[in-house]
Amino acid sequence: MNDEDLYQQLATRVLMPQSKLIPELFRMIADQEEARILLATPGTIPELAEKTGLPEEGLEEQLRTLFRKGLIFKSEKPGGTVYRMCRDLVQFHDASILWPEAPPEYHRLWKRFMAEEWPEFAGMVSRMLPKPFSRVVTVQQPVEARSRILAFDDVERIIRDSGRVAVTKCTCRLIEGNCDKPLEVCLQVGKAADYTIERGSGREVSVEEALDIIRECEEAGLVHVTMNRTTDSHFICNCCDDCCMSFTLISKGINLCDPSRFQARVDQEKCSGCGNCLERCFFGALSLSGGEGSEVSTVDPEKCMGCGLCMVTCPEEAISMELVREEDFIPR
Repeated sequence: MNDEDLYQQLATRVLMPQSKLIPELFRMIADQEEARILLATPGTIPELAEKTGLPEEGLEEQLRTLFRKGLIFKSEKPGGTVYRMCRDLVQFHDASILWPEAPPEYHRLWKRFMAEEWPEFAGMVSRMLPKPFSRVVTVQQPVEARSRILAFDDVERIIRDSGRVAVTKCTCRLIEGNCDKPLEVCLQVGKAADYTIERGSGREVSVEEALDIIRECEEAGLVHVTMNRTTDSHFICNCCDDCCMSFTLISKGINLCDPSRFQARVDQEKCSGCGNCLERCFFGALSLSGGEGSEVSTVDPEKCMGCGLCMVTCPEEAISMELVREEDFIPR
């Protein structure tokens, strides 16, 4: 098998057979022997040694290197540790960008991919999936409201219930660099935290430090996003509208992220019409209406994603988050 075929096969493995840039990204991060190991997965070390003809001792070291690069994942099975390569494009993106030794040219090639090939692929995925793979989680609610909020809707409880938390840099802002929002704010929880810490692509944080990061993100105008299911959240991303691989596509009509179960509600008797909430909203869901001198904010329910950023900085405390979607809106 020639060099070109190896990297084309790797691109096909992550569902990108027509891509011109994904084979080049694999070529930049894996040599030919590493590429052959990736194509031989899944398997245990003895199984992969048999498939590749490589000695087990040397193979184990190469697998550690590929694990650090974000190309190999492992799981414990009754028959031993099973190694597999990244399963799809998003996992390849998220893991390999955080490769601690990634050279600048590797990140630059990812940025080129996101501009040239990602929108078309994302559009195809959005049409195929029954539900988006991620969803917005609303900001931390006032104490009196939290007792009525289910665990998977509550960013604080997701963190407290996770067992372990780590923080990494935001892969989207690391690549795009289109804003000055906080960078080291992507929280990995549970098993994802274990993976991050073992791999060395992030650092462990306490629950209180994680909650401080959440508060920092809310003040900075970042939206909390997690997995679109009721159990086993693996991450809490804190997303901007300048760099995010999902939010930057909304204007193109491509939906990769569901709203939360909440929606902003404005108490128009309290609203002063200052317009702070308009500046905070990524989604164009807020506008001012009424006569000159008596304008107040109004919410477009079709556009509101229920993130709650508008509520955080409302000087009149005129905005609250209202539950508008049933529990089964989020897949189990």
